[in-house]
Amino acid sequence: MNFSVHFDDETVDRLNQAAARVGLTRNRVITLAVQDWLARNEEKDWPALLKRHFSNPAPELAEDTLDFQAWRDAMPDGGPVRW
Repeated sequence: MNFSVHFDDETVDRLNQAAARVGLTRNRVITLAVQDWLARNEEKDWPALLKRHFSNPAPELAEDTLDFQAWRDAMPDGGPVRW
């Protein structure tokens, strides 16, 4: 799908320079930027491991009890996740 996006002159100049520096077209840089933004800002679903854990009414009795601290430590910056 095609659509128009309007940028101010300074942004266009910066985009042209950055795209040339990395050997991509402006359209490709814009596409990658939008895809990255969507990946960070779209509504996320719970990881399958957490879904399984919370679907069990007595998760502490499961053989594969979830270690929340290990899960948290594995996240970027060890911090909370925006869901």
